[in-house]
Amino acid sequence: MSDTASNGRDGDPPEEPYLAAAAADRWDVLRYEEDHGPVHRVVPAGAGSSIVTAYERRGRSRRRLVLALVPVAAVGLPAAGWLFAGTYGLAVGAVVAAITAAIIVRRHVSEDPEDRTDVPDVVDASADAETARSYGLENEATIGDAEAYLAANPAATPDRSPEDALEAAQRRSR
Repeated sequence: MSDTASNGRDGDPPEEPYLAAAAADRWDVLRYEEDHGPVHRVVPAGAGSSIVTAYERRGRSRRRLVLALVPVAAVGLPAAGWLFAGTYGLAVGAVVAAITAAIIVRRHVSEDPEDRTDVPDVVDASADAETARSYGLENEATIGDAEAYLAANPAATPDRSPEDALEAAQRRSR
C-alpha cells in the first residue's frame, strides 16, 4: 500500500486522498492478520470500510468459484474413471468425487465469517496521526510523506475532506 499510496519520496505529491487525510489529520487504521502476527496499515479516513467491503466481495467471489468445482468434480471424476477403467473406474471416480466435494464444501461453506483472516478489520476509524502511529503501522511513512509534503507545500492542501477526495479519486480510477 505504501508503494502506490505514497509517492512523496520520489518528489511527486502523495495521492490527493492522502493529502486530504494529512491535512485533516484523520486516518483509518486497518489490521491485517499475517503469518507472523497482525499488521496495521493506514488509509485516508473513510476509506477503511470501502477496503473491507472490497476484500469481503473478493472472498465471496473466490468461494463461489471454488464451489462451482463441486459439480465438475461430481460429474467429471466418475466419467473419467469410467472412460479409463470401465465400471470399476466409475465406482472409484464416484468415491473420489464424493470425498473431493465433501472437502470443498466443508472447507468453504461451513467457514465461519468471524474466523476469516484474509479480510482486514478497521480497528480505529478517523484516528489522528499520533493515535494511528501508536499501532506500529507498517506504512507509517504514508502519513509522514503526506505531512512533509503539505508542510513544504502549504498551497497543496486540498479544499475537501478525505472522504470527498477519496470519492473523487475512485471516480477517476473507474
